[in-house]
Amino acid sequence: MNKQNLIGFVVGIISPFIAFSIYVLFIMELDLFYMINKVLESNKLPHIISLSLLVNLLIFFMKIKTNRDAAARGILGATILYGFLIVYLKFI
Repeated sequence: MNKQNLIGFVVGIISPFIAFSIYVLFIMELDLFYMINKVLESNKLPHIISLSLLVNLLIFFMKIKTNRDAAARGILGATILYGFLIVYLKFI
């Protein structure tokens, strides 16, 4: 795994959480920890993760368009890892 793959992987792991935080704090104007507790209580975590991953799709295509294929590969790997997490959370 080269450096660009690792950078893409880290960006792919962090960006959905940042997107969710921005949405909750600035669009919904709610407290982030209140919203996280609400999501956990209602068992909607897989749904929230799935929607937050749309940011990875945008970043992935931006990396492909700018010929940064190694970073795009890392983002794809992080998205696949999130996919396994979503499937696991759906069936527990």
